[in-house]
Amino acid sequence: MNEFRSDLNASDEADIAALVTRTGVFNAEEVAIARDLVTETRAKAPGADYLFLIADGVTHVDGYTCYGRIPGTDNRYELYWIAVDPDSHRHGLGRALLEASECDVRRRGGTHLFAETSTRDDYAPARRFYTANGYVCYAEVPDFHADGDGLAIFGKRL
Repeated sequence: MNEFRSDLNASDEADIAALVTRTGVFNAEEVAIARDLVTETRAKAPGADYLFLIADGVTHVDGYTCYGRIPGTDNRYELYWIAVDPDSHRHGLGRALLEASECDVRRRGGTHLFAETSTRDDYAPARRFYTANGYVCYAEVPDFHADGDGLAIFGKRL
């Protein structure tokens, strides 16, 4: 069983930005958003809108999730981010992070977890990952992010 930490520290801002960059699929604006969510959460009291699970490696963060309750819904949560260092792919870290996030959502009374991703070809592994972990693709919106870059919305009843 993997041990993940949920507390954030000052180095996580740079470490998560570096991790998201290493994945090779996120643009500079998206990397900045990932970093800003850490900054924003660290500035708030515990129980802030965003929840994190961090997988620490020997020299850097190997993976993380960021998730939270969707405002205005009945116990629905969204997985905002899941990222795993490319050197840690195919070792079960992504699945372990996702399962731990789902467990925490259930513990908090959540009944559903949703995730959005791109429909670009380089996101095919992410879409397969969600499907392999019991998520259903509920919708696709063409050209959502940009021309040729649609949005796929996945969800799972927990």
